Amino acid sequence: MAQQPEIYDPTSVADDEVAFDYIKSPHFQMVLADGAIGSALPNGLVHFALYGERPAIPRRQVYSLDAETGALGSKIESKTISRGSIVREMVCDVVMQPDVARSFAEWLTAVVDDLEEKE
Repeated sequence: MAQQPEIYDPTSVADDEVAFDYIKSPHFQMVLADGAIGSALPNGLVHFALYGERPAIPRRQVYSLDAETGALGSKIESKTISRGSIVREMVCDVVMQPDVARSFAEWLTAVVDDLEEKE
């Protein structure tokens, strides 16, 4: 038999408490961040973008063809067109109030400190 979903009970939260429910936006996704770049905005907000790093994907690769079978042969390196760099692909842009940014930084530092203590 399937479990009945929990039903909100307003009496479960005292008058001097507040409850936060977490739901996922339709745009929610997990991202792996290798770093961040950002700055303070002229309007006083904090801005940063998270990025993932990866080798550049070649814009073009050329392969030889076997004249008899038409089978794909080896790559001709001298004809590869590539950026020749590491790409930092921006995956998420975040803008927040300075007090939220400070709280976020403190929380993130505490999480890292906790991980280091467990090592």
